[in-house]
Amino acid sequence: MDKQERWELIWTLFVIVLFAIVIVGTLPQDFIVGGVPSTLSELPNDPSSIVNVHITSYQYLFKVNESGPVNSEELGNPFYYNLIVAHPHEWLNISMTSADVTSNFYFADYSDRVITDQIVPGLVAYDALPVPNITGAYAFVGGEFNGPWFSYQTGLLLDIPASGYITPSNMSAYISQTSKAQSIALVGDPYNPPIICQTTTSTPSFYLTGSDYGIFNSTVPGPTLVVKDGSSVTVKMYMPTPDNDHNYLYNYSVSGKPYAVTNVTVGIYAVWWNGTITPVVTEPISYNSTMTFHFTATAPAYVYGLIYPVYYNYNPMGLSTKIGPLIGIQKGYVMGYWGTMLVVS
Repeated sequence: MDKQERWELIWTLFVIVLFAIVIVGTLPQDFIVGGVPSTLSELPNDPSSIVNVHITSYQYLFKVNESGPVNSEELGNPFYYNLIVAHPHEWLNISMTSADVTSNFYFADYSDRVITDQIVPGLVAYDALPVPNITGAYAFVGGEFNGPWFSYQTGLLLDIPASGYITPSNMSAYISQTSKAQSIALVGDPYNPPIICQTTTSTPSFYLTGSDYGIFNSTVPGPTLVVKDGSSVTVKMYMPTPDNDHNYLYNYSVSGKPYAVTNVTVGIYAVWWNGTITPVVTEPISYNSTMTFHFTATAPAYVYGLIYPVYYNYNPMGLSTKIGPLIGIQKGYVMGYWGTMLVVS
């Protein structure tokens, strides 16, 4: 062995030893949720302020499981769709996996930080995120193109008080912050939905107009509605009959015949302080007519619309299921007709 070969061997052994030191040093942390050492160092020592969040990314959808100060429960199921619930001053200890395709988790808290994480099949991604101190509804998106409906893979971090309702001063700060982001700071980037505030009346009324694209008021999620606690609220929703492939409710049978989805429920659902989501008033979907919902605002927040995803299968004339297939396969679960309501004290 000449001198050059000896140095190459020494260098190779040095690199192997260095890797071994790193692996041994981080091994105890690699199997903890949020197990990246740099991420773990940000989390507080108080477990009562840490919400453990696991996100399963589907092609057009986020499925969220939470435990700790918030325990996810949506209509009896231990998960949410496109929603994270938390309280100010808490931390989200996030792990992320993919159920099918490569995706992304992008969150912009305008007063603090922007995070973006790739979610790759077969791997676990981690991050730690402080919950904004200003209560409100904060958008997160799938920032990776993974098909025609990828822009509908948008969720909300619903930041509500641990008890009571949002204060007027907090609401003013949230509206101001969102307005600046939409008009100045993040023009062209994903931002929080528009805010419609009706806290000066005891009988607020909202009208949400659906489009050919299966969304309310031209935004995904729909507008964030704001009311005063104890008020008698009316929410009216109008959805046109889906008649083209712009709308995920325009579906196809196995034989390729198009039809408008009818076996879904529209409604208002209460979001309670512990993270439980319960139905308030619901009814089967009705197209080309106004659906009207009345209720009293007693919960700290609400979600409205179609809060369960709808299965979409693009298969005109059966061309996606014939031998070939002739035009490829395009299917998955999609959400568009939904949004949140915040309640102010």
